[in-house]
Amino acid sequence: MRKPVYLKLFVALLIGGCSNTITGDVELPSNKQSENTLQQSNAQQSNKDIKPGQHESVFSPPKQEEITNEMTKKEILTKLLNTVDYFETAIGKFELLKNGKKSLVEYQLSLTEMEGGYSSVTDYDSNSKPSRVSITYYKDGKLWIPDKSPRSYTIHSGSTIMPEDAFSKDPHGANVTTYRERPPIGIAQSSLFPYEIASNYTRDYNQWEIEKQNEMLLNHNTIVLKGNIKSSNSQGAKTFRFWVDKDSGILVKYELYDATGNVVSYLHPLELKVNVPVDTKGFEPDNQKKN
Repeated sequence: MRKPVYLKLFVALLIGGCSNTITGDVELPSNKQSENTLQQSNAQQSNKDIKPGQHESVFSPPKQEEITNEMTKKEILTKLLNTVDYFETAIGKFELLKNGKKSLVEYQLSLTEMEGGYSSVTDYDSNSKPSRVSITYYKDGKLWIPDKSPRSYTIHSGSTIMPEDAFSKDPHGANVTTYRERPPIGIAQSSLFPYEIASNYTRDYNQWEIEKQNEMLLNHNTIVLKGNIKSSNSQGAKTFRFWVDKDSGILVKYELYDATGNVVSYLHPLELKVNVPVDTKGFEPDNQKKN
């Protein structure tokens, strides 16, 4: 697990801030020479896919190792609520079914060096034909949202938040959640920064359980959670199942089920690569790129 990376808040999309700083335990390798050799080997392997002339715009983070140790409910929920601390780059694609509508989401981003990213969303009509494609970009303090003029965004540093600090109630007994900060990556945050769905369905430890400690999915070792949904949502969901990447806390896959067990909403992954080289030239529209 890498050291926490503190991201800044995208003010227009997010709420709240964090007041508690938690320093996680870092396991140091017993053989530093072996670690350096491994990182050099990973970097050399990653650079094989980089074309000549790309190096100035390509960020290649160290490879992330898979975690197989058993995790507690609190440990995995903490990762779900703080994914920005546990990876540096990501490339992915997933299919999303929500409120009866399907979308295909593709994205790339870098959280630390050469910060920026984009997400492309293809919506499908009732005949499973593409009906609309929208792309969101952000880079160097500028955000491009479909059908809107370019705008500036500000990012402020944040810190790790524990579940007991994230979840509270207002004077009337209604749930209140303090969300972690994250970049403006659009709907791709459903998988990369799943703070809302995590808080909605896992804040009550008595309503869910760890179904399986280790299950491989797209070459990622995930922990499988399943539980009940207290109040049925607009999709009629009564239960849920999450597949969470143990290394990063990314919600790789989820399914919501109705009372008879039918899937009424889902996020199904098609591709997920974490801590791989990304070319930041793709983080802005073509008409904004410098020759």
